[in-house]
Amino acid sequence: MKIAIDLNDVVRDYTDNFIKTYLLNYNREYNTEELSIWTNDMESVLPFKTQRAYQKFVYEDFSYELFGKCDTVTKNLPIEINEWLHKLNDENEEIEVMFVSPMEFGPTICYTYFFLSKINCNIREVYLPIDSITIWNRCDVLITANPNLLKNCPEDKKVIKIEKEYNKDIDSEYCFKNLSSLMYDENNILKIIKNEE
Repeated sequence: MKIAIDLNDVVRDYTDNFIKTYLLNYNREYNTEELSIWTNDMESVLPFKTQRAYQKFVYEDFSYELFGKCDTVTKNLPIEINEWLHKLNDENEEIEVMFVSPMEFGPTICYTYFFLSKINCNIREVYLPIDSITIWNRCDVLITANPNLLKNCPEDKKVIKIEKEYNKDIDSEYCFKNLSSLMYDENNILKIIKNEE
């Protein structure tokens, strides 16, 4: 049994960090009072002059700030993940955990590995696919906030939704406020994994 944990907005505070980086480095005049984060596609949420400007911002100029320098969603999350892994492995040797992060290109890959080295989590496997749907080939259970992955869960797999403003309208059988609340509810995660009601 393999559990995949999506990095963006589950472990890495990607959306909030993206907005801060955008305001500081691209458009200081942008008024965030009416900002609605209705999608995880930041090109659609924040105004960029062109698609090329967005690509340059994410994959060239500010890759380090967006993917490497980013904070975790909650302060003690790395410690909590390691404690959770320890408990999970002690009780369930057949369960493996991996990190995933779709749609990474060029320097974002290196900066994601830098982010992972900073948080010091004891997870052995990392998968950074170009096509997010291929994540399902690698796991049985996916923990994610990504609307595309939430909507396209195969029938023989399970998805656990981490609530964000941009995915609140997507129904999911399993839903948690954040990764910490999921890990603290260890009986629930074991029921999800073992397909118990």
